Order: sequence, then C-alpha cells, then structure tokens
Amino acid sequence: MFHRQHQLYANVLLAADVLAGLWGLYLAYYLRYYLVRFAPLEISSFFNPELLPFRDYLFYFLISAPLWVLLLMLTQRYSVVLRLPLGVQAFRVLQFIVATGFFMGFLTYSFKLLVSRPVFFAFWGFAGLILLLNRVILHWILRTGNLNEHSQIKILIAGTDDRARRVGQLVESYKMWGYHVVGYLSSEEGQEPPQDLKVVGSLKELPRLLHEHVVDEIIFLGSQRRNLEEFERLVELCQDLGIRIRVATDFLLNITSEVSLEYLENLPMLTFSKVPDDTIGILAKRVLDVLVAVVLLVAFSPFALITGALIKLTSSGPMFYRQVRCGLFGRKFKLIKFRTMIEGAEDKLWEIKHLNEMGGPVFKMRHDPRVTPLGRVLRKFSIDELPQAWNVLKGEMSIVGPRAPLFEEVQHYTTKQRRRLSVKPGITCLWQVSGRNDIDFSRWMELDLEYIDNWSFWLDVRIMLRTIPAVFTARGAR
Repeated sequence: MFHRQHQLYANVLLAADVLAGLWGLYLAYYLRYYLVRFAPLEISSFFNPELLPFRDYLFYFLISAPLWVLLLMLTQRYSVVLRLPLGVQAFRVLQFIVATGFFMGFLTYSFKLLVSRPVFFAFWGFAGLILLLNRVILHWILRTGNLNEHSQIKILIAGTDDRARRVGQLVESYKMWGYHVVGYLSSEEGQEPPQDLKVVGSLKELPRLLHEHVVDEIIFLGSQRRNLEEFERLVELCQDLGIRIRVATDFLLNITSEVSLEYLENLPMLTFSKVPDDTIGILAKRVLDVLVAVVLLVAFSPFALITGALIKLTSSGPMFYRQVRCGLFGRKFKLIKFRTMIEGAEDKLWEIKHLNEMGGPVFKMRHDPRVTPLGRVLRKFSIDELPQAWNVLKGEMSIVGPRAPLFEEVQHYTTKQRRRLSVKPGITCLWQVSGRNDIDFSRWMELDLEYIDNWSFWLDVRIMLRTIPAVFTARGAR
C-alpha cells in the first residue's frame, strides 16, 4: 500500500485506539457501579462499597494519556500495522495491554491513587477488546469497500522488463486493498512483449490507451531510457487528464537505503538513508536513556563512592579515567570510567602492543600487566563503566549502541565499518551480550551494523535485559 494512503488509515486507527481507552474506562466504571448496586448481596459484598466519582477516573486517564499514546506508537507500529495479519495485530494489542498495565499500575502504586482494582482490571479487558474490534472493523471496511469496482485503483506500469514485473507483482500483492494492474507499456511500438505480462501497448500509444482504458495511476520506471523532453510530454499529458504519476527512483543508484521524500519549504528532496529514522522510537530511546542513566547514578551512588575509595586506596592516581573517544559521526567527547589501570598506562602500551590478542586496530589482552588487581574485578563485572551514565545524560552516548572507539582505531576502519559511527555510541550493545572479547574484530563490526540495520526501541530493551546476565556471568570479559 502506498505510504500516504496507508498513513491516512493508520491515523484513523490511532485515533480509534486513543478513544478505546475512554470507552474502556466508561464501561469498566459502570460495570463496577451496577454490580454493587444491583447484584445479589453475596456478589456485591466482595467489592468495596466506596467508589470515586467517574470524573476522578477520567482525570487520571487524561493525565496518563501521553503515556497511553506513546506506548500505542511503540507497540503497534502504525507505519506497518495494516499490512500485518490480524493474528499478529492481536499479539501486538496484547503487548500493549501488558506494557500499559505494568506502567500505569506502577504509577498508581507510586502515587497511591485511590483506584478500584475491579475498575482497573476491567478497564484493561475492555480496552483490549475494543482495540481488537477496531482492527477487525477497519480490516473489514477496507477489504469489502475495495471489492467495489468504483473504489479500486487501476494502475498502468510503464515497462516490461524484470523490474516492471516485480513492481507489478508488488502492486498485485495488495489486490485485496483495491490495487489492480491494468497492464504494462513497452518502450517501443511493435516490440515483442513477454508472454507472461499483459502488455496493452507502447509508450507512444499512451494518449490513445488512456482514452480506451480506465487508469487511475501510472508508474514510470527508470528502465525507460527516454529523453527528458519526451518524459515531460508524458507527464504533462497525465497532468492534463488528472492521472496520478509515480516515478520509481531505484534506477538512480544500486542502493539499499531507505528512500523518503522530504520538503525544505517548497523544495522536494529525495532522501536516502540507512540510519534509524523512527521519530517516535528515537524520542522514546532518549527518554529511556535519561531514565536509566538517572537510576544508575542515583541508585548506585553509595556503591560508586565505595568503589572510588577502593581505587584511591589500592593504587596511585585519580579515581576516574577520562579518554577522548569518537562519538556520533566522529564528534569528539571525553568518555569517563572508573580507573582500572596503573597511572601512565597509555605510555606503556607500546611495550606490550605486540601481545595483542584481538585482530584489527583494537588492542585487547587477557592478562594486561597494566591492569590493577582491583581493576580486574571492576572490568570483569563491567563496574568500571557505571560513570558512563554521565555521558548518557549529557547526550554524548546512549545506553545501547556500538562501543565508543578511539580515533586511531577509526582511522583503520573500512568504509562500511565507519557506518557504525552513524548512531550514538552506547554502554552496552550486541557485542557486549554476545561474548565480548571472545568475538573477533570483524564479527564485532558486523554485529554493530546488524544493530543499526535492525534497530527498534524494543531491540534496545531486549539488549538491556540481556546485559544483566551477561554482566553477572562475566562472559568474554578481560
């Protein structure tokens, strides 16, 4: 389904999902109200007779509405939700109900809100059912409405090569949503058409064909090597007839980047990017970064003070170690850690560099003589990295992301490996939870690129959860 139309349906679904919360609250409240009022005594006696007015519950919901919307955006992924089978959509609704139940239950407990438990649980049940009903109704409306001849979108594809065939197959895969391929146009008149394609004529015959066939849209492919004047003439013809024109841009380069159309004021720009571009997800990632960083700094502050004191007592030198690292797209920042090496360790690196146990430009040594006895313990359980939460708060790092490299290491990266700098560095990453130093350098780089290509907010959450056992088992630590 084309993005703009899909976005319209997705926005309708989002609005219905937001209203589902209000409907769920209304039904849950009055179910509880009438159970106590009209149910037999042996049933009503199980409930607390006191029930706050409905306006109080409505106030609580409106206050938490931003959280409701944020979790909807994160769990439902409205950019693709309508393309998913109803079973998958139902599973995502379940994810949302569990997530919101946890967070709002936590808020209710933390602020000691006087909320009826029957109302609370009935609310999630009703809300979940209404969310499912929203999807079933929209699914039914779209599919049954598009079976009507007057609601269908007839598409003509200009091209007869393999690319045209693939585009046609892609369009036909959305046939149940109303998209139909009228036929294909060959480049030249009299050209022998492929037997498996419905070729209705050539590009030169387009004026006649548009009068003989019902066509809503035309997709022009870059394989048509026609001069600019002829292309403009065809576009002008379509504009005069009010026919929508789509031009495939994949002929520009052999690219695998995501392509989007952006506007700078009134100037349209095609955008190619392989960097995560989910605005809501990125915002949620930053919010999560700040929350986790604050928790780490506050909750572990007594432990950090003890660690700092032990560092000062067991070896000479400062408590913290600061080193200039390479951040987002090469930005310089000072990474902060608990000191785990003897003072002046960097000056002694040249003496042991030949003992490097890690391939590539990174130096890793299992029994590095520069590491202090206490430092070995701190490194084993990643305690030395706790102060990096301050870098996260400053916006220089993220909780999850590729490890921050040294500038001299980056100089030896291949062009493709440098793409790991396209996101903020993190405290933990796929490398951290997959074996750390037991993994060779090339595989390490591959894991970072896999993380960038497959990034989502929930991938960050999974990596955070996997980090906990990875730290306690100290797998791959040196």
